[in-house]
Amino acid sequence: MKKDKSLNDEQNLAVYSRGSSILVSAPAGSGKTKILVNRMMSLIEDDHVSVDSLLVLTFTKAAALEMKQRLVESLNKRIHIVDDSLKVHLEKQKILLNDAYITNFHSFCSDLLSQYGYTIHLDSKFEILENPTLIKENILNQCLEKWVQEKEFYDFYQENYTGYQFNSFKEILFQLDNLSHTVYHFDDYLDQVKIKLYDRVINDQTIEDTPFEKPLKKILHEAFQEAYDSYLKLEDYCQTYGLGFYFEETKKLPAPHTVLENYFQNLKECFNQGKYFSMGIEIEKHRMASYKDVDDSIKETYKSLLDQTKNTFSKAYQKCMPSSIEELSEVLKVSYRHLEIYLKYLKEFQKEYQAYKKSLSYLDFNDLEQYTLQLLSENQGVAQTLYQQFHEIMIDEYQDTNEIQENLILLISRFQEPEINRFMVGDMKQSIYRFRKADLDIFNEKYLTYGLEDNNQRIDLKFNYRSNKIVLDSINYIFNAIMDRRYGGLEYDNDPHAQLNYDFLRKEKCDTDEKLQQAMLRYDQEKRFDSEIMLVLKPEDETVDMIEYEAKMIGKKIHEMVGHLELDFYTGNRLAKYQDIVVLMRNVANFITYKKGFDAISIPNLIVLTKGFFESNEILDCVYFLKALDNCLDDLALISLLKGNYKKTHFDENWLYLHKIENTSMYESLKQAADQEAIDFLNYYHKMQEFARNHPVYEVLEKFIKENEYDLFISSLYNGKQRYANVQLLIEMLKADEGLSLYQIVHKFEQTMTLGIDYKPATLSSDGDAVTFMTIHQSKGLEFPIVIVNQMNHQFNFADGKAPLIQDKNLGIILNPHQKQDLGDFQNVLIEYPHPLRGIFSTVLDNETINEEMRILYVALTRASQKLILTGGLKEINMIEKWQKQVIDYALDASCHLLPATIRKSNQMLNWIMLALIRHPDFIQQCIDLSLFDEKIKNYYDLDQVKNNALQLKLYQENTMQLNTCHSKFHTSIIDVHTIDEYIYPTSQIENNDRELYLKNSQFNYQNKAPFDKTVAVTSIIDDGNRFFERDDEENESSMKATDRGTLVHLFLELYPLDKELNFEECFQNIIQRSLFNEEARTLLNQYKVHLESFIESDIYQLMLKSSYCYKEKEFSFLNENKQIIHGIFDVLCINEDKITIIDYKTDTLAKNSSDELLKELHQGQMYYYKKIMKQMFPNKEVEAIVYYLHIHRYVTL
Repeated sequence: MKKDKSLNDEQNLAVYSRGSSILVSAPAGSGKTKILVNRMMSLIEDDHVSVDSLLVLTFTKAAALEMKQRLVESLNKRIHIVDDSLKVHLEKQKILLNDAYITNFHSFCSDLLSQYGYTIHLDSKFEILENPTLIKENILNQCLEKWVQEKEFYDFYQENYTGYQFNSFKEILFQLDNLSHTVYHFDDYLDQVKIKLYDRVINDQTIEDTPFEKPLKKILHEAFQEAYDSYLKLEDYCQTYGLGFYFEETKKLPAPHTVLENYFQNLKECFNQGKYFSMGIEIEKHRMASYKDVDDSIKETYKSLLDQTKNTFSKAYQKCMPSSIEELSEVLKVSYRHLEIYLKYLKEFQKEYQAYKKSLSYLDFNDLEQYTLQLLSENQGVAQTLYQQFHEIMIDEYQDTNEIQENLILLISRFQEPEINRFMVGDMKQSIYRFRKADLDIFNEKYLTYGLEDNNQRIDLKFNYRSNKIVLDSINYIFNAIMDRRYGGLEYDNDPHAQLNYDFLRKEKCDTDEKLQQAMLRYDQEKRFDSEIMLVLKPEDETVDMIEYEAKMIGKKIHEMVGHLELDFYTGNRLAKYQDIVVLMRNVANFITYKKGFDAISIPNLIVLTKGFFESNEILDCVYFLKALDNCLDDLALISLLKGNYKKTHFDENWLYLHKIENTSMYESLKQAADQEAIDFLNYYHKMQEFARNHPVYEVLEKFIKENEYDLFISSLYNGKQRYANVQLLIEMLKADEGLSLYQIVHKFEQTMTLGIDYKPATLSSDGDAVTFMTIHQSKGLEFPIVIVNQMNHQFNFADGKAPLIQDKNLGIILNPHQKQDLGDFQNVLIEYPHPLRGIFSTVLDNETINEEMRILYVALTRASQKLILTGGLKEINMIEKWQKQVIDYALDASCHLLPATIRKSNQMLNWIMLALIRHPDFIQQCIDLSLFDEKIKNYYDLDQVKNNALQLKLYQENTMQLNTCHSKFHTSIIDVHTIDEYIYPTSQIENNDRELYLKNSQFNYQNKAPFDKTVAVTSIIDDGNRFFERDDEENESSMKATDRGTLVHLFLELYPLDKELNFEECFQNIIQRSLFNEEARTLLNQYKVHLESFIESDIYQLMLKSSYCYKEKEFSFLNENKQIIHGIFDVLCINEDKITIIDYKTDTLAKNSSDELLKELHQGQMYYYKKIMKQMFPNKEVEAIVYYLHIHRYVTL
């Protein structure tokens, strides 16, 4: 077999093996894309295979485009060095590449349906319906209007629901609809559910050979094992600490040990005899404990172990085991009757939805796969053509494949013998798309069987080339302790192929033992890249925003690294930049909190959009506008324009649905609509068409954006700066194509988007040096020198196991039964009962959630090439002791790296991280010398027990290290919020901020507080001189700190709704009673209430109410003449047809008779900048600024 010296042995096998289907298990950073491209090149060059005879499937257009680009680069390199005959072949491949099937699943299906769809009576000129949610909602509502007239539906609904909102009913129907699109042959699947689950129990009165029998036995066996382990630990503990009462009986009662021994013996007999309904055994009474002369800590441990021993199994049994087969049978009868009715209405709804799409030649993404399955199943000619065309099928990210995609591939590869070989690359540890119905069993089944069969081969890539050894060893140390088949879904410590390994030969050129020892010594001495755990300690009896403090802590760390931490690169060493750092979050919920925090301390940052440039909503809006302008009969584009967020064209979705005439274009439907809105739109539309005939396309788009205030709309959205920058980039692209007509521009965009070519979203930072925010899912496949994974204490979402309808591919579908009963004086009350099988289903689904969360953690950690930082919040200091105690009680055997399952079942990642680290030498030493904690914590708390526990753990740490964990290094910091309050950020990094005011304001804590640079950032560049104000002494200034008051007042006015009907007193009390405000804050606001009420009754508040658009606390950034970025926030921004009004309310304590000239002078410089900013954005609008002085109930206009 041929070998490439640049590849390791396993990579060579993957590239050059032939004659069988191959599964490549490719851990993070092992070079899977390189392997795929090299294999394609090898097939092309060595086997003379044409590139158009390869089917290469990915899960994103971006991944497919990257492969094409890399393949082009490889072809270009080889063309210059091969002989003439091969050169001709390679040149031909460059031409064929344009039509090659190197694409994602949806694009492949779309191409097949466009080409062959007519054979199954499908219009080949279909349009893709990218977001059908609203259309589905409307169609289901239409169906409900019809169904409620039917007695069968009325009776069914009355039996199961109260009220007439239908939300719960629709939720279940949509659940079933989603399920139907992810299961191969859905009707057959439903038949099997009926036969194996419902009929088996109802007809045969047994749970044997049902889908839930094995999971039930597994749950009970695991619970039994956990309880029995606790029993053995309890016995050992009592012997160790001399608790003789545990073994001694009294005259009336047996010893606890005897009772528990009998209890477990009885359970074993039930297991052996299969008597599962007899396992609800009650534990007999036994003698009480005698705690004379027993230490309190020993007493508490005894109680804890005894409770776990007695309750672990019984809790699992009560949750999962039906009380009787008779009860289960009756419930299944009722629930299946209800399920059949839901399925009946599901079919009716789907029929109407399909009819709607067919009338407009729409397909959604589910249709693409379903129709392609139909095409390949029913039309043997198409399957045969593809079978004859393809030499090999390659699938990237194979762990994310679902059942329908797998069968789609098999219909081609197994059309006849011999089957087409498949080359499947993936990593089970990176399977994180369960919400898309990715089926890990597809990969796992091959992982366990390939290599055992003659026709198939499994290749395990061994080395990670992304990360340094400290990062790799740190990840290994964590996952050796927490991941196995039970939690995580696969073995880690016991499977050397799953672990991350460092290639000293290729990364360090260690071709001798001496060089290897030198490299190992260098890593022994390296301290820069220690993995860091940073936790914010929540203060006792205080309500604080822990997310905000975590963001501040991370900001401080970033300032410490940028320009100071030396990073290693192949091109040499350099100091860290902002662009080297990514902050990974589990979801987008707290992006803005972090962004505001980073902006306040001038850390440049960029939020990564989920989509690429041409997939972002604002760019699609612009493209669809141009398409609609070019072709009025393009329904998809015109409807997008009609329902868009534009001032002149916004139509309600229901209006469009009702006015669309069947078999008629939307444009013609509008022309026939006797509606002033439609007439006004058409007039505007025709004027824009006329303008487009005589102006460049970029001017057309600019005119449309300004007239519809679309720039204002997108700027006000989440990540508004990024969206606005994207639109500006699009306009620049159109300027470059100024000579092209509207038709040519639209055609060019269509080609670009069809081919899957995309651009990176616009970059906000002028030099690209910015910290990146993104979700963990967005980061998959990427790498960054420094990775910060935050909110490690984020709670997992176990919603799947709590839904009204619970479904699992292997278990089936169940619904909670309902029944109406009379309860005392209340008649006909609807009661919902928990389904007897819900405990089994929810336990299985909860475990799947835990498994995926562990894999998500793996994906997050493996993004780092040089340094890992994990952050989170700690609710109480004794959590350290609790984690230590759990490991001491359950895992003192250090030779066993994997922690017991009992303590690995968790609802947050932080538990896993800390439990894994408890035995690490670095952590133990930090506990002993207390360097774990900052000085304030050492002063507040007694930490002796933490030190004592660490000394005990130190005895068991010797065997915790292996070759691939020996350079794991961790430094943990637990930081008090008051310490964070005192952070002093580098002066050079707080541009245009008043430090004294910043530090004063940072002492006051509450959720969602407005950034303190809202006026400071602007006013600090204004030289107001030293002013002397005439003070009004009616208020006692000492009782109300000016900075606290100003901050609170702004927050209150931000929260106060824009509603003239509100009663001020009621609204005031509702707002200040929120948890955002502590007692001191409420006192301050009550003192200021009269001024707030006066503002609400003022002309200025009326102006806000009457504005077309009114925004509160609107952020902005402005580049001034000195190229400084001025940050700030408008208190209020009112947008009207021809005028923009900026309102700024002030809490300055002034004399009531202060002159208007003085009031204008006080903030004239600030208002000048505010007006200048808005005038730049809206040059054709009048801009005015109003300063409202709350203390004296007066305002001035500038």
